[in-house]
Amino acid sequence: MPTIVKKPLYKGFSTKDFFITRTFKKTDIEIVKQDIVNHIFTRKGERVMMSNFGTIIPDLVFEPLDELTIRKVHDEVLQVINFDPRVKVIDFTVTPNFNAQSITVSANLLYIELNITDQLNLNIQFQQ
Repeated sequence: MPTIVKKPLYKGFSTKDFFITRTFKKTDIEIVKQDIVNHIFTRKGERVMMSNFGTIIPDLVFEPLDELTIRKVHDEVLQVINFDPRVKVIDFTVTPNFNAQSITVSANLLYIELNITDQLNLNIQFQQ
């Protein structure tokens, strides 16, 4: 019986982690995660002809790590994830670490067309 090779649904590339993976290719879950992370860390107004694309998160890292900043991070990340039609949020948490001056974002996502769930974890470091 011949082996059926499943073609990736989503394809892309990234230089991130090249020295670990030894490839620029990213597919399916990897590329969707990378797209979400890129969207989160793009400053609002940075994209030409797309002034509402991006978030204020790159600018928040210089703000005090308080409840208002935590709420803004929560809302911005959730808005980006909900913007992407390839995923649906199953569970979402934002956890501040005041001692380390950071916020950990964990999102359990359903990759709709792939019918796979996977965890997206981000650590946002704030300046002291």
